Amino acid sequence: MTDLSGTDGVRGEEASRKELLRIEGLVTRFHTARGTVRAVDGVSFSIGSGEILGVVGESGCGKSVTSRSIMRLYDENKAAGHEGKVLLKGRNLLELSKSEMRNVRGNEIAMIFQDTLSSLNPVYTIGNQIAEAVRRRGGAGKKEARRRAVDLLGAVGIPDPERRFEEYPHQLSGGMRQRVMIAMALACEPSLLIADEPTTALDVTIQSQILQLIGSLQERYGMSIMLITHDLGVVAEVCTRVVVMYLGQIIEDTDVRTLFERPLHPYTHGLLRSMPKADRAREGKLESIPGVVPSLHAVPRGCRFAGRCEYADSKCLEEMPSLTAAGEGHQVRCWHYDRIGREWGNGA
Repeated sequence: MTDLSGTDGVRGEEASRKELLRIEGLVTRFHTARGTVRAVDGVSFSIGSGEILGVVGESGCGKSVTSRSIMRLYDENKAAGHEGKVLLKGRNLLELSKSEMRNVRGNEIAMIFQDTLSSLNPVYTIGNQIAEAVRRRGGAGKKEARRRAVDLLGAVGIPDPERRFEEYPHQLSGGMRQRVMIAMALACEPSLLIADEPTTALDVTIQSQILQLIGSLQERYGMSIMLITHDLGVVAEVCTRVVVMYLGQIIEDTDVRTLFERPLHPYTHGLLRSMPKADRAREGKLESIPGVVPSLHAVPRGCRFAGRCEYADSKCLEEMPSLTAAGEGHQVRCWHYDRIGREWGNGA
C-alpha cells in the first residue's frame, strides 16, 4: 500500500509512516439463520506510528465490525469467523491464543466505545476502575495505582480529580464518562487507541471538547488512533488519513485533504454533500444519498453502490471494481473515478 502524506492543519503531518498496524484481506463472517454473511469483505489498510486514521461510512458498512475484529472481540461467538491478517508490529493477532490476545488488549491496543454506561461497571467508583487497569498493566501497588488514576483523570480534563475518583458512573455526565473511558484506555499506555463513535451521543460543544482532547493526547503520548465515525466533520477536525467503507468493503482510501478537495467515489461525494453547512442550508443545497445500504444477505453482483449511484452503467451492475491506485497514496473502488474526479473539481 502506498504511503499517504499528511495534510495542513492536521496533527498527523509530523507523524512518521513507520507502520504500526497492517490489515491484509480481512474477512469477518457471521453464520445466521438465513445463511453466512461477510460483514467485512477483504479489507486492507495500514496505520502508521503516531497517525490518526478515520474510518467513515453509514451504519452497517462494517466500520465497527472491523474494529472488533482487530480486537478479536468475537472470539467467544461461535457464529463468527475470520480470514486474512491483522499484523501489529509484524505479529498476526489472528494467530494468537486467547490468553495471548488478552495481553494485547489494553496493553498494546485499547478501545473506547460510544455507550459509556454499559462500558463502565456501575457498582465500582470510576477511580477504582482506572486504578485496576493501572495495576493490570504494571503490577503497581494500591497507593501508586490510585495516584496514577488521579493523574489520568486530571490529564483528560476532569476537574477536582481527587473528589471525582470516589464517584460512580451514574453521577457523571456523558462527556465526563467518555473522559473516564479515555483515561482507562491511557492507563495501559497502548500503542493504538481505537475510538468507536466516541462523540455520537454527546452534544456539539462536548463533542468538540472530546475531539480536542483526543488530538492533544495523541500528541502527548505519541500513540496511533483509529477513529470510527459516520461524521466527515469529525474526520476533518482531527484525522490524518481516512478510509471510506461501504457494505463491508473499502471504497476510498486517501489523506484527509485529498478526500475533501478531490474525492473520487460517488459515495464519498454523497457523504460530503450531506454535511450540514450554513450556506448550503440557506440555499437549499443540503442533500442526502438516495436509497439505503443493501442487506448483507443480498449483496449486489457488481459494484455494491451501483443501485444508489447516478453514474452506474451496465458494467457497474455486472462487474465489481477492484481497489485501484488513483494517484499517490489515493485508492478508489470505482469504474468511473476519472470522470467523477473531474466533475467534482468543476464544482459538481
